[in-house]
Amino acid sequence: MRLLHDVKGVSKLILIILLLLSFVIGALVSYVWTMGYYAPQEFNLPKGGSVSIEGVSFSAQDTSYFNVTVLNPSYSKSAVKLAKITALTLDNNKLHEIIISDPSLPYTLERGQSVTLKCDWIWASYTGITLPYASTWVHVAVDIEDGSGATFTVQEPVVSFSISEVTFNSTAYDHFNITVTNQQASETYVNITSISVNVTSITAGMITPSLHGLAPGDTPASFKVAWNWLDYQNKTVTIGVHTLQGYVDYRTVTLPS
Repeated sequence: MRLLHDVKGVSKLILIILLLLSFVIGALVSYVWTMGYYAPQEFNLPKGGSVSIEGVSFSAQDTSYFNVTVLNPSYSKSAVKLAKITALTLDNNKLHEIIISDPSLPYTLERGQSVTLKCDWIWASYTGITLPYASTWVHVAVDIEDGSGATFTVQEPVVSFSISEVTFNSTAYDHFNITVTNQQASETYVNITSISVNVTSITAGMITPSLHGLAPGDTPASFKVAWNWLDYQNKTVTIGVHTLQGYVDYRTVTLPS
C-alpha cells in the first residue's frame, strides 16, 4: 500500500512539472510567433543611409544664421552625403533653401559621427516683429543622397521690437519724431543703429538723443530726427529703424500739408 501511495505522489509531481513545461513552451512559441510577425515591420532599417537631426538653434543676438546638428547613427549601413538643407516658415508656408553653410554642402558624414552646420539665412523678418508677442515655427529639413533625410521643427526667438509712433508736425517741416518700443515679451535687448527714410539712412548727428539700446520692457525711446520733408507734403514715405542684431521695423506714413 505504501508503494502504491508513493507512486501516486510521484505521478502528481510529474503531472505538475509537465503542466509547467507546457505553459512555458506555449508562452515561448506564442512570443516567437508574435515577434516574427511584428518585428520586421517595427525594426525594419532603411536600405540606404539615414540621418537624424539632433537639434536646431537660433541666436537672438544674430539673425543672420542658425545652427543644425546632424547625426549619422551607428546602425546606419554606410557613410552618407548631406545634400541640401531647407527651412519652411510655417506661418506663411514659405520654403527657404540654404545656399551657404559651414561646412559647405555636399558634406560626407561617416557612420556614428555628427556635425553642426552653420546655415546662413536672414530670419529676422519671421519673428514677433511682424506679429507682436508671437513667433514663427520653422520646419528644418536635411536631405541626403541615396537615403532617408530628417526633419526638425523649432520655434524662433520672440522679439517684439517695433516702431510705436511716428509724428510729423505740420508747423515744423524740418524734423519728425519717432518712438520705438521693445516689449517685455522679447527674449533679447536690441541696439538701435540707424533710422532711415525711404531706405536712405539719416546721419547719426541729425538724431537726438543719440541712438542707444533697448532691453525688454524698457521705457519706449523717443527720437527727434532732423529731416526736411517740405517736398514730401501729402506723399507717403517709409520710416525704418534698424538694429545691430539685424531686426528692422518699418512704418509707412502719409505726410501732412
